Order: sequence, then C-alpha cells, then structure tokens
Amino acid sequence: MAGSMRLGGHGREAGIAVAAALALTALVNVAPVADAEARVRKVVVRQGPFHLGGYQVRYTDRTSRAAPAPRMDGYIVKMYARVVDRHGRRIPVRRIMLHHVLYKNAGRFPGDRRERLCGHGGESFYGTGEENQPLRLPKGYGYRIRRGDHWRIAWMLMNHQRRPGVGYIEYTAWIETSRRLRSVTPYWLRVTGCRGASDPIYTIRGGGAPGSTDRRTRPFRLPRAGMIVGGNGHLHGGATGLLLRQPRCGNRLLLRSRPLYGLPSNPYYNVLPVLHEPGPIATSWPRTAKGIPIGPREPIALVSAYDAEHQHTRVMGIMHLYVWHGRRPRATRCRSLPSDLVDRRPRGRGRIDPPHVVVPLTGLDSRGRARSILRPPGPTRFLDGGASLAMGRRSMGIRNLSIPAGSSLRWTDRDARARWHNATVANGPEGGAFASPMLLKGDTYTHRFTIPGTYRIFCTIHPVTMTQAVDVRPR
Repeated sequence: MAGSMRLGGHGREAGIAVAAALALTALVNVAPVADAEARVRKVVVRQGPFHLGGYQVRYTDRTSRAAPAPRMDGYIVKMYARVVDRHGRRIPVRRIMLHHVLYKNAGRFPGDRRERLCGHGGESFYGTGEENQPLRLPKGYGYRIRRGDHWRIAWMLMNHQRRPGVGYIEYTAWIETSRRLRSVTPYWLRVTGCRGASDPIYTIRGGGAPGSTDRRTRPFRLPRAGMIVGGNGHLHGGATGLLLRQPRCGNRLLLRSRPLYGLPSNPYYNVLPVLHEPGPIATSWPRTAKGIPIGPREPIALVSAYDAEHQHTRVMGIMHLYVWHGRRPRATRCRSLPSDLVDRRPRGRGRIDPPHVVVPLTGLDSRGRARSILRPPGPTRFLDGGASLAMGRRSMGIRNLSIPAGSSLRWTDRDARARWHNATVANGPEGGAFASPMLLKGDTYTHRFTIPGTYRIFCTIHPVTMTQAVDVRPR
C-alpha cells in the first residue's frame, strides 16, 4: 500500500454551442457552422443552474432528470462532462465536486431504447465522476443518435463551501454527421447485478491480511454475438482494478480498467465534507478497432477488485462496455486477443496503489466552517442492549450511544419530506464496516454489532447534519 492518511483540512470540427438557461430548461442556441463540409461537429450543452446550499449534497430530482440532447442525426465518437460556472469555466473541486453523472438515451418514444441487460428505462451510454473520464471510441465506431432522441441524466453534486454555490453540468460531444460508422451498443455492467439500480453499492468490511484482495464476480450474457471494442470503469477508493474475463477461454482477461489515485496534495484528500472514500482521479480506457469476438449468449464475467485489509464502504464496480453487433463473429475458437488492443491510463501525476484513507465525521465550528470531529456534540447514552432509532431531517436518532457487543440497532426513516437517507460507517474497527441501502420514509435497516470499538456513522447525503458515534463495549 502507498501511504496512509486521514482526510481533513479545509477530422475538422464545426462548433455548435447549446447553452441551458433558467429553471433547468435547455435554451438551444445554434451557432453558424464554421465549415459546411465539416465531418465532425462539436456540441457543447450546459445544463442548469443547480443551486446548492452551504455544504449541501444535491442529486437528481424530478426537475432535472431530462437532459438536452444534441438534436441531430449522427454518431458520438467522443464525449466529456464536467461542472462549470455560467460562463463555461470549470469549477474547482474545492468549491463544487461532480461526484458522478450518467447519461441515458430513452430514444424517440417510450420504450424505444432500454438497458439491454436489466431492462430499465433508458440506454446508459456514458458516465463519469471523480475519475474525470471521457468517452472515446476506436476510429470507425460511434454511438448512434437521432434528431428525435430524448436523453435523461443522473447526477450528484457536492458543495465544499459554507456559502451557497451555483453550478452547471456541461457535456461536450463530438458527433460524426456525414458518414456511416459502425454503431456500438453500450452495456452498463454492474458487479452487483441488476439489483439496486439507483445505488449499485456494496461494502468491504476490512480486516483482511496485509496485501489481500476482495474480488466480487458477476457473470453476464450478451443477448447477441458481437465484437467488444472498448470499455471503461467506475470505481471508488480502495479499488485495484476492474476486469472483464472470458470463462470459455480459460477465464482469460479481455479488458482491464486500472485506477490512478491522486497525490496527497490532491483536493480530493483535502476537502470536507466527504461522502465516501475518495476515488481514483482517472481510470484506463481499453479499446480496440479490430474487436474481441463474443458468441451469442456466451458468459463473460465482470470482476471488481478492492483492497481487503481496510474497510471500504459504499464502493462500486461498474463497467461501460461497448459492443459492435454488425458482424456475427466465429467465437468457437479462443483466438489471440487483437494486436491493437490498448489500455493506457491518462497522463498525469498520481499513485497506482490505493492509499489507505480514514474517512472522518464532519461537523461545524463556531464560525460555521466544516471540520473533522471524533463524535457529534452531546452526552453519550448508555444502553444494556439494542435500540430503534428514528432518522429525521437532521438526526440519526441518538447522536452518541454505547451498547454491548452483540446488540443490534435499527434505523427507520421518519423524514416527512420523503428524502433519501442512509446509515454508513465512516470509520471504525476493521472487519465491522457496514452501509445501509438508501432509505425512504418508512424503510428500515438493522445491523448487529459484534466487534467492539467506536463506530462513526453518517448519512452520506447529509454528511454534516446527520452524524452518530456508537461505542460498542466488550461483553
């Protein structure tokens, strides 16, 4: 492991600009095409404004699920998303962080395009987050879009300042409009499978031997034969890699998305609040124009690999896989992988091994500034057994409590405003980490504490106002 730290501290292109305006509604302004014979058009779409209160986490709501589509026929060959101000200037992470964004294409009418594996509405075709990853397809391939397509978006923003902030989510797409390309089909592979589609997380409890690895495997079958031409991974802190394997051919490695972590000076490790352990600043994007043949209904396996020595809560293992179904490959033989298969990390300074990070609780000082805390303010309530806790708008139920080992706590969401909440261990005894699923009003989650020690717990959606410390006494 590389070091340990505790978080704290405060062809030719034609340009087409698409600027979004008030009330999260896209106001489309198309600039004159610079070159009528241009083959690739550059489209910039700015969506917002998104207003965030001090230290607020904001995520997709009903008013912002729709995303303005380019409104043209063609093929996306490259795409990139980021958070910017109203002038299109990048907003630094120290102010507002784009934790994740996912773009879905719902097609021209309801049910036109859906996720191929899980059947959910909308075809997920591009996503990024802390890894700041663009979509890049091999030369000659593109993602087919049409003038009448309707796009959707899922996103999460974090304000790292005590004063309110405003940001826009902007994507830039390079679109081939004058010739036919090989049209890829995107598959959104999750190591958790189709369950928990809106929050595909799992937790690594920690406590493994030094250098040990936690591997989670999920088999998939593509509905049709095709040629895999690329893929990229979405991972959280502690990840060592995301792999795609082919069981039919000796479980050989087909694709691998490798993380790159920031240096200790990176803002990811120096901002508060923290919603989860800081993730990679980049991941490698394997791709090949020749393609890797996969037979019809052939099983392939997605493997998510994380450090197992330390706890890692609410982690993800997601791969966007891009497949060309235009040719039916002969997949009966295990041929050598294509010679043009590349797997390069983006350039930049960083660390290959995941650093050990202790995620803190966050509170406010007398001047309303975020700071690391050991426990919320207030006395500790000593109990002889377990308890039921009511989660409200600003409370985990009991801020500080002490229970004997073997006792259970049950959290129930009682928020009358029907907001999402969760109970997640920020830090605690190795081997005892846990994280609840997202809870809405009336939902419950129960955890039995078997390892003595102090568990610092928070709601990752309300990391400043909803914190808790649980002291587990040995019996």
